[in-house]
Amino acid sequence: MSDGTIIELSSGTSPSCPYYLGESIGDRLPEYLGRHAFDEFYLVTSQPLYELFGRDLANRLGRAGVAVNLITVAEGEGVKGWPELTALCERLVAAGATKDSIVGALGGGMISNLAGLAAAMVYRGLRFVEIPTTMLNLTDGTLSNKQAINGALGKNQFGVYHAPLFIWADVAMLRSEPERQHRSALVEALKNGLVNDAAWVDRMEDLLTGGVAGIRDDLLGVCHEVVRSKLGILAQDPGERGAGIILEYGHTVGHAVEFLSGGALLHGEAVGIGMCAAARLGIRLGITAPEVLARQEHLLGTLIGSPTTVPREFTPERIVEVILSDNKRRAGSAVRFVLVPEVGRVHIVDGDHETPVPEPLLKSVLAEA
Repeated sequence: MSDGTIIELSSGTSPSCPYYLGESIGDRLPEYLGRHAFDEFYLVTSQPLYELFGRDLANRLGRAGVAVNLITVAEGEGVKGWPELTALCERLVAAGATKDSIVGALGGGMISNLAGLAAAMVYRGLRFVEIPTTMLNLTDGTLSNKQAINGALGKNQFGVYHAPLFIWADVAMLRSEPERQHRSALVEALKNGLVNDAAWVDRMEDLLTGGVAGIRDDLLGVCHEVVRSKLGILAQDPGERGAGIILEYGHTVGHAVEFLSGGALLHGEAVGIGMCAAARLGIRLGITAPEVLARQEHLLGTLIGSPTTVPREFTPERIVEVILSDNKRRAGSAVRFVLVPEVGRVHIVDGDHETPVPEPLLKSVLAEA
């Protein structure tokens, strides 16, 4: 597919929004933005990302007559909290944003979450555009409508559902991303197959035989396939209130270890650890076939090169403490997990896609892991 070609998809969520995917499509953003009436465009990004992509983007928009206002924020999970959110909201108001303005979130998941939540809060809701600069945000994070910040006790504890006006996914921005970030994104891509599509897991195994570096040879094609793997799940539950919970496979323990690491673990790395912990729990409960864990460890550890075991410094007690404050916590004493009995299928009992796990068993498995 030639540079500049745009693949038009839908985000698959409810409410849905257009998802524009391509490579080197930056010169067409003014055209697509111009389909919407607005007064000014507020570009929220970090200073390094502005130097990499933002200045060029702002110049393109400026030449097309778009008034661009730059607001830079710090990056990293450590600043994804109330102080940075409050400051961003106040800066948008002080800069002159109105109900007719559009906010642009240029960055990875942290900046997207921060800018998306600020857009949802200012004047009870401004329109915003997602412009992902990481493979994980482009293939996963933008497809959720979830905007959130971290709390003192856990990840993504405060937030709302606020759909972007559209998603502008230019894989050219991923070319400068470190390979480790791509590995992190591929963990979430693998998860989509583990819970829903065994054929996609086979396909990923084929893609990864040449190593993660080989993925870059067809970055647009691979990203398109990854996005479609998630859209296939979202189509079953666009609001992610029922069957869509299967997308949280690995996230119960994953979110906890990611939070405890303070940013040392990337999101996908933490989710991979969480998926292996969930498989071990499933085996202990007689739900998961042992070969599921073996295949996960091969795909994650050998082919993707991502960690599969809980870091030793995180005790089972501390992990469970964080899990009990998780943003998806429901009533009851047991922690609930998405479990995979066989590759491509989730364990369901009486229509429930989550399985209660007693806390002592969870701590025992975490100690072994």
